[in-house]
Parts: sequence; C-alpha cells; structure tokens
Amino acid sequence: MQEPKSAADLLTYRLLRLSNSLGLYSSRRYRRDFDVTLPEWRVLSVIAAQETTTARDISLTLATDKGWVSLSVDRLVSRGFVKRSPDKLDLRRSLLTLTAEGRRLHDTIMANARRRQKRLLGALAPGTIDQLIASLERLQAEADRMLDELDVESGETRSK
Repeated sequence: MQEPKSAADLLTYRLLRLSNSLGLYSSRRYRRDFDVTLPEWRVLSVIAAQETTTARDISLTLATDKGWVSLSVDRLVSRGFVKRSPDKLDLRRSLLTLTAEGRRLHDTIMANARRRQKRLLGALAPGTIDQLIASLERLQAEADRMLDELDVESGETRSK
C-alpha cells in the first residue's frame, strides 16, 4: 500500500466514510419504513441482544454518550417498545427489556438489516468475507489498545 497523500487516502477516512454512508442509509430507511431513528434502533438492538440491561450498559456496549442513550430509551419507552423497571438489587438503576411490540419491531428491522448485509457482502469476492471480518476484529482490537494508551498518557480511564 502506498503512503497516503491526503486524508482521503487514510484507512480511518475510508472506514468513516463507509460507516457514515451505511448509517445514513439506515437512518433514512428506518425512519421511513419503521418510524424509528438510528439511535433508537441501536439501543433497541442492544436490549434485544442482552434481554435485560441498563442505560449505562447500553452506553458502554455502543461506546457512546449515556445522555444520548437515555433520550433514545425515553422515546422507546414512551412508544411502548421498551419496558423500564426498577433494579431490585440497586434501586438507583432501571432495568430495560423489550415489550412484545418492541420485539416484533426489532425482528422486522433485523430482517431488513440482514438483507442489507447480504447485499453488501455480495459485492465482495468469494472467500474474502471471513478475512474481512477477521481484519475488522484485529483493527478494532488495535484501536482499543490505542485508546487505552491515550487514556494512560492523559490520566483518563474509559469504562469497557
């Protein structure tokens, strides 16, 4: 690979551009077809995967701001997709679960996401998908190490 000549040649730029393009597609599609924002979908998907969780745990899973998660949770609760109940072990926390309607919505959007993934992966040469996934996992691990090093240098800590 050649030395990058501009920001557009950097791997991070390319990955961010791809992520933004896919995020924009999902945002428009989920808003149009399901009246759900992309942040709401991301929160919904974490709750579905964990079955019962907290806003803090969702924030850690998505590596995003807890306030952003709380706003999405509030909207999902008000629309009847998520149920909030007190944590009996820690009354300061609320436990989040999907309602039956939330589960149906999740499953419908997930089917849409699987079709999108199949289409995207169909653009790759046969036999390269496993290599791509493994490469992305290695890049994520290295990015996490870089962030940890930065935290050590600056005296900050990030929750995982």
